[in-house]
Amino acid sequence: MNDDKWQRTVAKRRRQRRIQNIFACFVVLLVLLILSIIGGYYYYQRTNSPEYALEELQTAFEHRDIDTIHKYVDLKTLLPPNYKILTNDIFINDKIYTEKEHSIYQTFYALIEPIIIDGTIQSIDKYIQTGNWQRFNYDSMLKGRQLGIDYTELINRSLLFNINFKEIKSIETIDDNSVMATILVADKYTDTNFDLKLKLVKNEEGIWQVSEVTNYQDYLTMISNLYRQDINTYLTNTKADLDRNNAQFKQLQNEFIVLAENFKNNPSSSQRALLKSFIDNKIVPTYQDWYNYLQSYQIPTGARHLHELRMESTTYTIQAWKAYAIGIQDNKPKDLAKAERLHRKAMETEQKVTDTINNMPALFMPTVD
Repeated sequence: MNDDKWQRTVAKRRRQRRIQNIFACFVVLLVLLILSIIGGYYYYQRTNSPEYALEELQTAFEHRDIDTIHKYVDLKTLLPPNYKILTNDIFINDKIYTEKEHSIYQTFYALIEPIIIDGTIQSIDKYIQTGNWQRFNYDSMLKGRQLGIDYTELINRSLLFNINFKEIKSIETIDDNSVMATILVADKYTDTNFDLKLKLVKNEEGIWQVSEVTNYQDYLTMISNLYRQDINTYLTNTKADLDRNNAQFKQLQNEFIVLAENFKNNPSSSQRALLKSFIDNKIVPTYQDWYNYLQSYQIPTGARHLHELRMESTTYTIQAWKAYAIGIQDNKPKDLAKAERLHRKAMETEQKVTDTINNMPALFMPTVD
């Protein structure tokens, strides 16, 4: 083979190898492109699925990611039906009010619903971000018992913040734009498991959002009944001690009234000191003994809220008496005013205790003519 022919052969082989290499590169790129498209498709499908939305929600709750929670939970759609269920549940065992009264009350609840829903969304945000329940300021409509409503007790009755999420059990398709998820949850006080049904709906942006709890009434009924059983047990087991302490409180109150009556007209310094001594050495220790008893008592888990209210009421009472003792001895209007404020808080908390024991509504009823 001469040199010219050899060179042509070598050049031909080089061209063939280049073509083969180019073709191989093309095939590799094509495969990578196909894999990328498939991967992108599955990633899109994955990140736009109800399973992904629920998993993201679980992670968001763990990391207190409020933006992600708002992305996957439509609170403005979710809360109103549950608010209606809750207000209806207040009267589920009622035998006192007439149909007319029920109708008026429901109208009243409907009127205040927007304020309640907005306040609840704020409370949820605060709770998720900090783990603490929001205390509303005095200028808030949800502070204390504005609107004729004890908002804190209403939220407590909802069991909203007593739910622990455990796992996603199943997701069933309803149609192209909605699914039903079964979530295993547990009440954090009684550790009772429950299959909560969450309806997820795909919004206009293709994001799956929790929009409804379809069996909230069932959950509310079951857990509330468990709480009521524990409350009844708690009341029975503490009745004798409570009666004994109430008798002591009543006796001390009567003794103090007699003592104060003798000093009502501009008491001297020694008389003021005597009143303070009676408070410091008799009244406060008696209430402190009751508080210590409550603190050490092993309560049934479902009665925890009632027990905490009793302790809170006792704490306010002790603080009120201490402030009054200082105010009466030193004739300080500031301390006397503080004692009055604390006494009002104690009375308000004691009213909550009574409402809880009697299974009364968390809402104060508007007057019906």
